[in-house]
Amino acid sequence: MDEKVHLIPAGFEFDRVVWALETFGVTKIYLLRGTGELESKIEEYAERLKERYKDLVENQKFQEVYLNIFDLGEVFNVCKTIIETEAMENQVFINLSTSTKLLAIALTMTAWCCDTSKMRSLPILYYAKPKEYAHSNLLYFAKQVDKLLKNFEVLTKEKPEELRAFLQELSSHLQAVSRRGMSWGRDDIILIPFMPIKLPGDFEMKLLAMIETFGGEVKNIQALVESFEKSEGMRSRSKKGEESRAIRSKVTYHLRNLESRQLISRVPNKRGVRIKITSLGRVFVTPKILKKIEE
Repeated sequence: MDEKVHLIPAGFEFDRVVWALETFGVTKIYLLRGTGELESKIEEYAERLKERYKDLVENQKFQEVYLNIFDLGEVFNVCKTIIETEAMENQVFINLSTSTKLLAIALTMTAWCCDTSKMRSLPILYYAKPKEYAHSNLLYFAKQVDKLLKNFEVLTKEKPEELRAFLQELSSHLQAVSRRGMSWGRDDIILIPFMPIKLPGDFEMKLLAMIETFGGEVKNIQALVESFEKSEGMRSRSKKGEESRAIRSKVTYHLRNLESRQLISRVPNKRGVRIKITSLGRVFVTPKILKKIEE
């Protein structure tokens, strides 16, 4: 039987996670966890999710993947590996509504850049739209607290029932946040169209990696050509000039492609044109951090 595999960023959400899992069905979960100080603050929601799906936990179908959620390269490589591996046999679902906007963008870009040629079916990206957000009532409670503080002595002596009613209302709201997360209610699940993005070819990936080994910038095209000559070797002295010209032509052609896709940039200087990898280009050459995926 095909697995229904969900990639879910951990966050201050519970209802939006469970709602989508109930809607699509689930047999396996990858919970994406951060590595920063803020991660401890969402532990309660992660533990409640594991408790609700303890059968998956017991059967090793619930995996927590720890990564730097603010590092696009790390998110890209770790999650791309998960998606491509699981999608070979299973249906993959990606929740874009439970963490930061940056992580949602990173996951969307990652999914679109996956190799779909070996997938049984395309990943399904979705956004769970709630009916209400917890923070939408913050201004109301702020005004009520301000009013309460200005009239605190009068309320405590003459109108304690009003003070008690407000505190009960505030307590109820905070308890809802604790139980259900920062949003609740089921409005709609919006499916995000899948728009495949063609990855750089093998030679272009090698070019990007080579530029990165130079510290992210090379002084000119010739430096890349010489590096390729050294890595591939010359077959004979008589053909060295011919091969060098062929390699230079190939390098120049693919550098144009990479520049047009904003994966590299050319920086003019007094000695010519330096070639620099862009932040987007660096995403593609960040080493895959497979050890972060729990076996």
